Formats: sequence, structure tokens, C-alpha cells
Amino acid sequence: MGEEKHCPLCGGNGFIITERGAKKCRCIYERFNLGKFLNIPKRFWDADIRKIRHNVSAETLHQIYTYLRDFKTFYREGVGLLLIGEQGVGKTYIVTAILKYLYQKYRIRGFFTDTKELSIKLRERFENGTHTELVEALAKVPVLVLDDLGNEVLTDWYRDILVGLISKRYNEKKVTFVTTNFYPSFVVGKVENPSKGGVKIVDRSAVRFSSIPQERLLDSRFGSHVVSRLGEMTIPIVVKGIDKRLKKVVY
Repeated sequence: MGEEKHCPLCGGNGFIITERGAKKCRCIYERFNLGKFLNIPKRFWDADIRKIRHNVSAETLHQIYTYLRDFKTFYREGVGLLLIGEQGVGKTYIVTAILKYLYQKYRIRGFFTDTKELSIKLRERFENGTHTELVEALAKVPVLVLDDLGNEVLTDWYRDILVGLISKRYNEKKVTFVTTNFYPSFVVGKVENPSKGGVKIVDRSAVRFSSIPQERLLDSRFGSHVVSRLGEMTIPIVVKGIDKRLKKVVY
């Protein structure tokens, strides 16, 4: 067996003694699997906020970094992000990188959930009557990611659950990040919207989406009231780019 390596800062005990007392060593947070801790899919465990600049436009990058710069203010107000774009442009990578960054910098606990997988888990728990416990836990987590909103099999029962979850987080000012390839009506056809906290809501290319068909509107899935609330509790960003999954095949 090789010699066991210890942290050079704390000697492996997890704490550093200072004049003000003991404090946790940063190695404590490096020992466990952060991706798993935040419920991030294994494919995105290596997501890194520093690497997103290689895959998004300069304007999108500016919007994301501006949000992170002012995150403390947005956190107090319960304002998250709504990442909109076609499949494969990197929305999930961006949001998982942000989730990791927020924990590493602020130790704020986040939780990632894919809305299709959430539907399956809720149906399984419904059999033994514990599905409400899961919903309550998701309503209380400091930062929640709802990935791929709109692509789930949306029964009336599941729609009511998602609408209720969004409403609870809205009322409690909990930060929520949403990714979707459906377009909310407040983005379609609008060049500019009032800004929140100095962050530009949607880039000027949003005017291109004025001809989005009705079935591609997020409102057609959840109703205008819920979408309006999402508009209040998130900053929409249109993520543009080549489908990275297709790019790997073509090139």
C-alpha cells in the first residue's frame, strides 16, 4: 500500500487552528463528490464555470457573469435564471457549473432535478404517499434547478405539482434556475425588457423569435400566470450556439 497523503494545511484532521479558534479546512469540501452532493448528473460532474466562455456568446457570458457578480443581492430577492435555447447549446452545463460555483464560493446548498425524472420519482412515491414530502423538500432547498422544463409528460396531476412548487418558491423568495427549449411569451418578439439589478434581460436577437409557433411557447404548457411568475423570479437569458452533440458527430 502507498503512503497515505494528508492535507498540508490541516494534516488530515479537517480543521485549522487560528488565533480566533478552529475553522474548517477547505479540504473537507474537496473530499466528497460535490456533483453527487448537489444531485448533478454524472455527465456534468466536471462542469466548470471558468469553461463556459468557450461555448457561449460574449453577450451571454456577460449576462451570466454579471448575475454571479451580484448574486448576493439576487439571493436575498429570490431571483434566479431562466436559460432558454434549443437542445444541445449547453444550458444544462451552464446551470450545473453555476450550482457548483455557488456552493464552492458561498456554501449555499443547491439541488438539481430533471423535470422528466422528477415526474417518475413522484409517481413512485405516490404509491406509498410520500410524494408530498419530496415536493416540500424541493420547495425549501435554497437553490433549485428545474432542468428541461416543458419537455416532461405533463399530466394535469404533474402540472399542478410543478405549478405549486414554482408558486411556493416564488412566495418564499427561493432562488430557482430553469432551463427550457420553450419560449416564454414575455421574451418572444421583444427586443428589450426592463432590467433587473443592471442585468439586461434578453439579448437583442430575441426579436428573431417573434414567429415561434404556439406549441413552442412555455405558456402553452403551464399557462400565462405561471410563466409571468417565472418572469418575476428569474432573469431570462437566450443561450445561442451550435448543438454540441451534433457538432461532435459532424466534426
